[in-house]
Amino acid sequence: MKHCFILNPFAGKGQTIPEIKSQIEQICQERGVDFEIYMTEGVGAATEYVKRMIATVETELRFYACGGDGTLSEVVTGVMSSEQKDRAAVGLIPSGTGNDFARNFTETNLFFDIGAQLDASELVIDVIQCNDRFAINMVNTGFDCEVVVKTAEMKKKKWIPLKMAYIAGLIATLIKKPGVAIKHLVRGDEQADDLKLLLVTCGKGCFYGGGFHSNPRANLTDCRLDSLVVNDISRRKFVALVGSYKKGTHLDNPEFGTVLTHKKVDGIDIVFDHGANVSVDGEVIRYDELHVSLIPAGLRFLIPKGSVYRKEDMRAREAATV
Repeated sequence: MKHCFILNPFAGKGQTIPEIKSQIEQICQERGVDFEIYMTEGVGAATEYVKRMIATVETELRFYACGGDGTLSEVVTGVMSSEQKDRAAVGLIPSGTGNDFARNFTETNLFFDIGAQLDASELVIDVIQCNDRFAINMVNTGFDCEVVVKTAEMKKKKWIPLKMAYIAGLIATLIKKPGVAIKHLVRGDEQADDLKLLLVTCGKGCFYGGGFHSNPRANLTDCRLDSLVVNDISRRKFVALVGSYKKGTHLDNPEFGTVLTHKKVDGIDIVFDHGANVSVDGEVIRYDELHVSLIPAGLRFLIPKGSVYRKEDMRAREAATV
């Protein structure tokens, strides 16, 4: 087995990457494992590296994305685009800004423990296909996507702490309150035309935007996509409800009754009025049309030893109390 660590030197302003690299070298050498460190050089580099390794290395491969959710998405896209993807598993060392995918698991500190990563167990999870890309956490468009764009600008400002970049982006975006204009929407048995919405999400993970619990009923392994459609609302209404949205209580909040609809679906198709920004696991791409579908049990994800998928942990706790 070969362990491939893919480091994004720009993730999280590059503050933690040198330390992570040093730990990888130390632990892997101590254990005598076959490993390789690859430093990405730009957008798409991680995808091409993964595809090249799967095509040329015959042994079992484990790829660890050392960066944000965007780096993870690139690694997943590389695996899913390969003809021999069954020989590869994907892990994560969350070193970006939001690190939302890791929030789906307990003991997230163990994702930084290289020894725990080498001893990881595997969880077979569903994969999202979004046009020509792949994701495992969230695809969204509208207000939240524009927050991602603004957050990227805030991250470049040295006077804004990294952990506050998303909040700063949220506040700046709220001033304009952009939504998304949709010419045609198909979501399960729902079809609609000429819509002005605040946002649309479609995900497998529960979190995005640096900890917003937007899709609390999502499940990485249930072979369904969780989709939210939120109507265009006033700034005052938004401010009143955003706290519930962040905590993940909005689906049970009666004040959201006329504001949003939640559905478990197999896919979603959108034709935008004039094209729109779409966030695919945190990476923003502009599309005229958006076609999201599900690949059930499509990827082997590595969970560091000692950590557990939260949904399985909850089921185990419930069973123990019966």
